[in-house]
Amino acid sequence: MKKQGPGFNPEEIIFCPTSLCNLKCAHCFVDQKNSRLNLNDSLAFLDDCLGHLSDFKIGFSGGEPFLALDFVNAVCKKAFDAGLMFDRLMTNGVWWNNEDDLARCLTSVRDAGFDGKIGLSFDVFHGQPIDKIFTFIDTCHRIFSDNSCVEILSVIDAKDSKKDSEWFEKQIDEIKKRLDLEWITCYRFPQSFVPSEKIVLGDKKWFAEDYCQATGNVFYVHADGNIAPCCGFANERPELFIGTIKDSFETLMENSRASKMTGLCYETGLLSKAKELQKNKILSKGKCNDMCQLCYWMCRHADEI
Repeated sequence: MKKQGPGFNPEEIIFCPTSLCNLKCAHCFVDQKNSRLNLNDSLAFLDDCLGHLSDFKIGFSGGEPFLALDFVNAVCKKAFDAGLMFDRLMTNGVWWNNEDDLARCLTSVRDAGFDGKIGLSFDVFHGQPIDKIFTFIDTCHRIFSDNSCVEILSVIDAKDSKKDSEWFEKQIDEIKKRLDLEWITCYRFPQSFVPSEKIVLGDKKWFAEDYCQATGNVFYVHADGNIAPCCGFANERPELFIGTIKDSFETLMENSRASKMTGLCYETGLLSKAKELQKNKILSKGKCNDMCQLCYWMCRHADEI
């Protein structure tokens, strides 16, 4: 197919040091098997990328990254010494046992050089005790000396979005009141669902085609060492993998250029491909407003499309 989009151009490495988590949320797509990312391989991979990319960011996801604190601190120190910028360190905010434990962990991350945003996953699915959330945010502000260091990322319950929004607004108002904050940055996202074998296109409008620029252009390093080219939930599909943590930068880029799914996401465009599949009656008529859901379906049927 004729290239249309900008292609895959990695701008960030997101490390998932462990697949383990202290919570089991109904909306989570991560397989919580006992996978841990090898630190030496990760540091070597970071070194290799430093030789090929002039400027990129470092982020952390999971699982719960704070359950692999030594890994996070070691990568942070190397990234800081290399002059790299940090993106988000994602967390559920309630992995700690007591306040001294929380302060010790956050201080160690700060001292390792991390100065990015703490991305707090907070919604009805996580079910965190609100008092622990108060303590977590307050301690982050104190340790990092920055009342803007925490950003809340929240998934909207699709079963009752109105009730969910009312609940969320009430929680945020209570957080601001309790911690004497004028504002706290919040991002809300619609709930995604793994599509069935026959995906139902029942939305009112298509997603805006951006050739996966908003969720992509990253090396997303899973806890088992597999690397995907985006941070969308479909990145759990093996059809999106472009290599492993043991592969060189050049190999990953060669694999990405040869990958059918990477080409669809970054060059052809998922929306363009979906409309072609509809024309050929492989996809039913209708619209889909969730590009990751459509990507997941295309991964599952990659041999057919």
